[in-house]
Amino acid sequence: MKKIDSRTLVNLCPDPIIGVDAKGLINLFNAAAQILLGYSSEDVVGRLHISEIYTSLDHAKEIKRLIQSDDFGERGFVEGYETVLKSALGQEIPIRLSASLLEERDGGGSVGFFHDLSERKRLEEKLKKQSITDELTGLYNQRHFYGVLSVEMDRAERYQSPLSLICVDLDNLKQVNDQLGHLEGDRILRDVSRALRECSRSVDACFRYGGDEFMILAPQTDCIESAQLAERIRMRFNEICRYSIDLGNTVVINGSLSLGVTDTLALEDVDHFIQRADLAMYEAKNAGGNRTMMIKRQVADKVEAEV
Repeated sequence: MKKIDSRTLVNLCPDPIIGVDAKGLINLFNAAAQILLGYSSEDVVGRLHISEIYTSLDHAKEIKRLIQSDDFGERGFVEGYETVLKSALGQEIPIRLSASLLEERDGGGSVGFFHDLSERKRLEEKLKKQSITDELTGLYNQRHFYGVLSVEMDRAERYQSPLSLICVDLDNLKQVNDQLGHLEGDRILRDVSRALRECSRSVDACFRYGGDEFMILAPQTDCIESAQLAERIRMRFNEICRYSIDLGNTVVINGSLSLGVTDTLALEDVDHFIQRADLAMYEAKNAGGNRTMMIKRQVADKVEAEV
């Protein structure tokens, strides 16, 4: 049987293995490391400092500190530490590192085993996106709404900057579902999400709150500005919905939006903030729909937005 030396075994390992001397110069770089990072062994061994494959010199020093501590395993070892490497093209690659210091008689330095986490991270990101996204409309879902709202309320209170909430409800969806079918009702819900996306700003966050109700969070925006945004959404929906009142079609069912707008400086309970936007939306619906109503921070200040 042919005797296999240690270097051959290292190159047979499916995970990247990288060794460095006492000064941090790379002296071991197996085939898997070449594939992962896009360097050839000839370009690296004896030429490249380990800090070059981390995001910075400070990053490399932190890894060295961890090996010498007992934060991720016993002293002299690191076990299962998640971090990132930098490829030859400058791309950041998530990895799980297990490493060990070498004895002085072996030249000192250290050797690390790097497991590529790119696929796992992509799957985690995909699952996270699915967990916060409404499948039908592609907007964020209600669960994510409360998480984002909490963050934005904290920010509004900290900086005393206004935060606006727009509550959007689709008029006559039940009639659409009953007379035209749920597939047509779903299409109109997607029209709402399209209008929200096209009209909202990059800093705004749009959600399908439930059924035919939608929410928009508009940071650093007061009630007047958000009412103008709501009107742009309402008019855009009327342009793209085939059953819109404004299109003058002959279909008995007319699709339109009722929108309620309010704002806050976050010096109140979250539920009160949501209820006020909801109340403004119902005021718009009770007034005949296809309009925007706003209620400022004082509930008495209730006015219809100018078209």
